[in-house]
Amino acid sequence: MPKIKILLLGLICSLAVGTPALAINEVQETAVKERCDTIKEALKETQKEDARARVYLGAFYEKILTDFITPLNVRLVENNLSTPELVENQNKIADTRTLFMSDFVNYQQDLEELTMMNCREKTEDFYNKLIKVRQKRKIVEQDTLKMRNLISEHVKLANQIKGKL
Repeated sequence: MPKIKILLLGLICSLAVGTPALAINEVQETAVKERCDTIKEALKETQKEDARARVYLGAFYEKILTDFITPLNVRLVENNLSTPELVENQNKIADTRTLFMSDFVNYQQDLEELTMMNCREKTEDFYNKLIKVRQKRKIVEQDTLKMRNLISEHVKLANQIKGKL
């Protein structure tokens, strides 16, 4: 692999979440300028893939909530078997779903701005925006992990109730 590709990969992969805006060194700046088109194409592909993932996950979360969790909780209440843990978890799932959607929109907006930037003329601004976008993408990832854990917890709680019936 040519040195420029290694430097470019190192630049993109080494950006840590929470890293403040940094001045890029000459080698990094040169790498970004030379590979600007490739970087932007990769970002646009990521943008498309992430948009598809958001649609899928958003629909999945909505289906879980409206077709499984809410009807189960309503039925349990109707049969005087409701547990506060299930209701509380349902509320957490609904809140996290809303947060996921909001965080994803914020991430997508910044990613869109990044793909529109001229990385040859405003290389340092591009670099710093890339850091910001990666931080927001990490937040979306954390939302999905939280949602997965909440859904798993709901299944566990429902199985506990099932065991008591």
